[in-house]
Amino acid sequence: MIVHIALILAVALAGGLFLLLTGRRQRDQQRTRLDVNRELYEQRKLELVQEREDGLLTQNAFERANNELDKRFVTENTELEQLHDEQVGRNIWLPAVLVVVLTVVLYSLFGSWTLQRQADEAIQALPELGKKVLTNDSAQTTREELETFALGLRQRLAGEPNDAVAWLVYARSMTALGQLEQAIEAYKKSLSMEPNRIGTLLSYAQLLLQTGDDEMMPEAATMLRRVLEQEPNNQEGLSLLGFVAFQRGDWEQAITAWELLLQQIPESDERYQPVATAVADARERLEATELELTVTVDISEERMADVPEGATLFVYVRAADGPGMPAAVVRQPVSEFPVTVTLSDANAMLPDYRLSQLNQWQVMARISADEQIDAAEGDLDAVPLIIDPATTTVRLVIK
Repeated sequence: MIVHIALILAVALAGGLFLLLTGRRQRDQQRTRLDVNRELYEQRKLELVQEREDGLLTQNAFERANNELDKRFVTENTELEQLHDEQVGRNIWLPAVLVVVLTVVLYSLFGSWTLQRQADEAIQALPELGKKVLTNDSAQTTREELETFALGLRQRLAGEPNDAVAWLVYARSMTALGQLEQAIEAYKKSLSMEPNRIGTLLSYAQLLLQTGDDEMMPEAATMLRRVLEQEPNNQEGLSLLGFVAFQRGDWEQAITAWELLLQQIPESDERYQPVATAVADARERLEATELELTVTVDISEERMADVPEGATLFVYVRAADGPGMPAAVVRQPVSEFPVTVTLSDANAMLPDYRLSQLNQWQVMARISADEQIDAAEGDLDAVPLIIDPATTTVRLVIK
């Protein structure tokens, strides 16, 4: 339907553009002829004046010739305009008629009459399609049938906008058709009427997760909490809440949700092992976030004199074999040595690049005069050490 409407608009636009260009070209041609006529008129005016001054014309003869020239100029311009109007009529009427006829034909075939007919047919087919879409036969539903079903629902909702269940069904249909924005709006309308319907909350949360947009995660989590407030043991709610928490890096909530789910399903259930694996993964990540490294930094007596006034000390860890970006860093003014600091995921520079994600740590310390962690001339660096994450303390010396 959208394609048909676009075709009609394209034809009308092309026809209008053609008529506009044709009319403009002919106006330009008319201006050219009128301009030539005016130039000849003004030139002859000047010649009459010169002839009078040269004594070739008396004053009476000059006035008669000047009046005759004015009359001829007006007559010729009028004839040119009439001729132009006749040409415009001949050149434009046929294209104009064709554009109008073609637009009317397309509108008759695909315009509002056809759209209304399709809407009426969709309403008539709604009960039968509803049985197919909402029962076990839904897997056999074609896209065309689903589009007709959705169109029928839209017509029904136009007359009965306060039907929360109809908005829910329409939202699910839009989701199946890949129209996620319309589906989201439909879910919101359904929830505005029945805010605690569990099926709507779960389906809406699934859709929000389906978008893959991290900004949708908090709202999805809110929907799932509302489900679990009503049914604390809702298996789908626990599964989805664990997924949302895992995606947001909330390992404790993910573990809690999935362990509650495991308590309700037998080990023979095909879902059990994937959930158990996910719990183990979340627990491993949680333990990694609790890792801490205590670093003591000292400086040799020979280098103490090289420390610039107002210098900054950076103690940081980066991947032993990978990007130079620090996974954790502590920055503080230089004071008395030795200095002891503690590094953990809390000191990450980026939320998705943390100490707990590295297989090996390269521990480094730098005294910087310009308060920048990047290496620069005059910086004092400790000898870096590569250690395993199991290490809890390390000592660096600036020599």
